[in-house]
Amino acid sequence: MANARTVSQRLIAIAAGLGVLLMLTSPGKAQSLPKITIVVDNAWLRRGPSLTASRTLPVAKGQFYDVLARTADNAWWQLVVPGQKSGGTWLFADLGVLYSSSLEAAPVITPAVTPARRAPSPRAPATPWPAWIPRITPQQRAIWLNSPRFGKDLNTFTVVGDCNAQPSVYLRRLASGQFDASTLEPRLQAIVRRFERSFGRVSLAAQGGFGAHSMMDPTWADGALCGTTQGPFECELWVSRASIVFIALGTQEQYTWQSFEAHYRPLIEHALGKGVLPVLMTKADDIETASGAPPGHINAVIRKLAQEYQVPLLDFWAATRELPNFGLVDEGDKDFHLSEAGKDRRILTTLQTLAAIVGER
Repeated sequence: MANARTVSQRLIAIAAGLGVLLMLTSPGKAQSLPKITIVVDNAWLRRGPSLTASRTLPVAKGQFYDVLARTADNAWWQLVVPGQKSGGTWLFADLGVLYSSSLEAAPVITPAVTPARRAPSPRAPATPWPAWIPRITPQQRAIWLNSPRFGKDLNTFTVVGDCNAQPSVYLRRLASGQFDASTLEPRLQAIVRRFERSFGRVSLAAQGGFGAHSMMDPTWADGALCGTTQGPFECELWVSRASIVFIALGTQEQYTWQSFEAHYRPLIEHALGKGVLPVLMTKADDIETASGAPPGHINAVIRKLAQEYQVPLLDFWAATRELPNFGLVDEGDKDFHLSEAGKDRRILTTLQTLAAIVGER
């Protein structure tokens, strides 16, 4: 048996089930693996590099892991987790940050493709979308399809809104695995895969305290990205290159409900002017009534403007009527934060609306 000191140092990593072999043959010290840290409160690792892959084990903010491998676009990292098979340790990269200087030491791999679930027979009619999902007209779909002429991306959508639209309580719940997309029907899984990068995005126009009055005001924008002339709404549409924008506003207007329409209308017009399809979304609460507004005032304005501009309306108010406390946390007489059931329903209805726009049946 040869002396170990005479053998060239090699680091061999085998990704279980994927048949990946990495050999580092430098005669000097073996290059260490890249290290990342989790930056969201809670997340799930997955069986494979996809938001529709099944969940394996949870990770938490502040934990550090070595990166064993990565996908070619660096959108997914395969982590080294003691005691866990490497095939089930994929992390969506938007949920972590690189702690070391480079990912070069982690090899690029092409995971085996998992066969898709069998789609329904073409002869069998698909289950209709619920009544609160918009019926997309040819004109509305044409706005989306023509958006690349304005520099937009057909595989990107974004969200603007208030506290209930922040990433941690909306889209990132799917990205982190709190909303389990692996259990969705095939046509919605196809939507998740198509728009995958949108679920990890941090919108520049979704923040607690934001209202329609904030959207076009440069005071509320990120000056480093937006300059001094663009409001959060304008900046987000420009930076994200989204072809679809969900407008989830109204809760923050409890004291300014009388001027809501005047501030909301320019958002629709700006989106259409930039080639972006706006999806108007009603809200689950009716908090403005505590300040003297007629019942359902803000939702009525949103429905009216959707009809006037002939743009899609996601009637989230209707979608939450069957949920406990209408999808809201019980906070006394001013309920407005979404409950877990409300958050899940909002993600589901968003996916269904995207599928309707794309034409999934």
